[in-house]
Amino acid sequence: MKAVVWPFFAACILGGSATALAADRACVIEGNVPVAGKTVAVKDCMEFTAGIPAEQLKASCDGLAQTSAQLGGKAGKVTFLAQCPRPASGACKGLMGQPLDSYYYNLSPEAVQEKRKACETSTAAIKGGTWSNGQ
Repeated sequence: MKAVVWPFFAACILGGSATALAADRACVIEGNVPVAGKTVAVKDCMEFTAGIPAEQLKASCDGLAQTSAQLGGKAGKVTFLAQCPRPASGACKGLMGQPLDSYYYNLSPEAVQEKRKACETSTAAIKGGTWSNGQ
């Protein structure tokens, strides 16, 4: 399911302009994503390092929330926080070689393994992240 989202995510992370509270370094994105004729409930959180401008954080979160709408569903709900909630089903630290960590919630054991594999996979263009148990 997330393999479809990665290209959108990579584009969203590159920026835009808007304002967010400086203390907010994370966003939870919740919604339903249409995948292969089914609707999949998604709850993910992105936590950015302090070096990322608030405008880029907000643009990245809002852009990723629009992914579901781009796939034919409704846009996800975005909630800004100081950090991602713990515990999570798992987390990818340094996602795609970027200065952010992505936390995943309510995943089946199979989905956790898929996320872990996607997190740790490196390509010529994208550096893999480091998987953690979401604590």
